[in-house]
Amino acid sequence: MKCYINKYLKVVIILFLLNTLAYAQSSQYMEITDCMNRNVTVPTEINRVISINADATRILVSLGCGDKIVGVDSYSLKCPILKHVYPQLQNVTDVGSHISGTLSTEAIAALKPDVIFLGGSSKDLAEKIQSELGIPCVCTYFGVKKVDDFLCAYDVIGKVMAKQNRSYEVQEYIRSKINEVLEISSNIPAEDKPKVLLVGVPLDSDPFKVGTVSAQVDWAGGVNVGADAYKGGSPSKTVTIEQIAQWDPDIILINGLARIDVVTIKDDQRWKQLRAVKDGRVYKIYSGMVGYDPALFVIQTLNMAKIMHPDKYDFDFGAEVDQVFGRIYGISGIHSVLQAEFGISEI
Repeated sequence: MKCYINKYLKVVIILFLLNTLAYAQSSQYMEITDCMNRNVTVPTEINRVISINADATRILVSLGCGDKIVGVDSYSLKCPILKHVYPQLQNVTDVGSHISGTLSTEAIAALKPDVIFLGGSSKDLAEKIQSELGIPCVCTYFGVKKVDDFLCAYDVIGKVMAKQNRSYEVQEYIRSKINEVLEISSNIPAEDKPKVLLVGVPLDSDPFKVGTVSAQVDWAGGVNVGADAYKGGSPSKTVTIEQIAQWDPDIILINGLARIDVVTIKDDQRWKQLRAVKDGRVYKIYSGMVGYDPALFVIQTLNMAKIMHPDKYDFDFGAEVDQVFGRIYGISGIHSVLQAEFGISEI
């Protein structure tokens, strides 16, 4: 009998230890669903992060996780906003870019990250890296038509990084600021919405590269004349002056990072025939390098709204810019710096 009891106790102890070990192992990981509806198992404690998506990098910084980034894509390092709000990023390892074909999986493996963040358009790459290196890869959004499309990335990254409270705080702030604009623009009659032309792309001097993505133009109460050219490919398309003349926009908005200024457009004989030039409604606005910066996501909408409908939006734009950067990145007084650096128009 004594022998039987001892054997029984041993079995109970072994089962207890196995269950304890299984629980301990399971508590070290969690499953999340990313913005591309992929189920990914990630560690519950993240200390080393690689971001090969500039949007994810910006969100990580805004959540206070910049010190956990050990590797980034080349575009994150080129982002002028990140250079101002988180200059420490310049000391992080550049793992290349899949967009330009320079991404190094060897560099990624050597950094031993706990997780890798990618954009939604890189779903196949995420699966490839995860399969080959065994590192969990989490995707952000694919495209943005609604505010919540962008905020999905905040939700997912906040969960992975255990920064849910800060993530919810930023999400609600962004949503509330966009809603402030929508409350007014949604009541503007169609005939009062100006035709808007977006020109220029970052670090380029070609004025005939037209912006085709319309969400923020729509939210601000305008109509993007180049929107029909967008079919899910590049967010810009090269057009002719004849096409622009046919559109005859009421307002021309120049990408803030383009190597074009207002004078370039106004003094060009080819553009002087346009209504926007004749009426002096050509502006250089806030724009990001690649994707959506969370601060500029709000600021660009405010920028457009103030330009399109100055009689309906009476806020001080410069003060709004500083407030947004303060709430999202914790940095103050940056509007005057960026305005001087990129030639953003006074409004």
